[in-house]
Amino acid sequence: MTETIPPAETFFRVPGRRLAVSSKQAGSDTTLFFVHGLGGNRQQWRLQWDRFSKEPVNLVAWDALGHGESARSKHEQVFASRFSVQDLAAVLAAFPSRKRIIVAHSFGCRITLEWISGLLAAGEDIPVDGLILLGPASLAPSLKGPMFGNWMDRLPFWIASFARPALQARFEKLAWAPDVDPEILKTERQATKRNSLFMINAVRSGAAPVNTEILRHFDKPVHILAGQNDGIVPLAEVRKVDDFLPASTLDILPDCGHQIMLEQPDVVNQYIEKELQRLSPSPGEAP
Repeated sequence: MTETIPPAETFFRVPGRRLAVSSKQAGSDTTLFFVHGLGGNRQQWRLQWDRFSKEPVNLVAWDALGHGESARSKHEQVFASRFSVQDLAAVLAAFPSRKRIIVAHSFGCRITLEWISGLLAAGEDIPVDGLILLGPASLAPSLKGPMFGNWMDRLPFWIASFARPALQARFEKLAWAPDVDPEILKTERQATKRNSLFMINAVRSGAAPVNTEILRHFDKPVHILAGQNDGIVPLAEVRKVDDFLPASTLDILPDCGHQIMLEQPDVVNQYIEKELQRLSPSPGEAP
């Protein structure tokens, strides 16, 4: 499957931190922001981008540091989640919009909720009108710990680097439903070749605790989608996220793994459509 998201517009937040950002500006007062997860990239939103690029809505997607076409780094500290939160805030500020919907996946959900919890703690307004969270990562205080659920988690880092094909195969078994389209799997396998194990470990180690109790004060609509066959994020962890958010709904999708936007794009697009309709002015109402 070919890429459908347009070439990146280089975006600088601070010197040395270069993010690949793509946008489609339709002159709308509503913008969809797409936040990928750990090891992902903005092209994973291609089926949503293709669908909504035909609609009068603005679109923004970017590659996190160390992912996709964004800059790499050999410094572990730059992957601390607080910097990803700052990147999220900076991208939203760079693309001002009266109405905003964030569509996030996996670790991107955790970054989004860390950002929101920080604003709530500071008593600041939250410049977002709704969230769609796909397979949200655990909000446990730390993500340091087993990732593969077998002997691979005990490998020293330098040995794991040589065992990458085995790690890739294990990840695919956990992440995808058994009947996933082989072409999608082939595309994603190629796209993740640039991801380093150093970066993956640094992001996991740098995940700051999220103030989950304060999230109970977030009253904007949140739609959570989880794959029944997701072997990356246990359903119990997704339910905890749902419990923390008072205005959330949870939909568990059968025959679906962790990569929900690629495995069940029509369902994801339907939820986006519902949010856009909710934010659309009623007949006779001023936009």
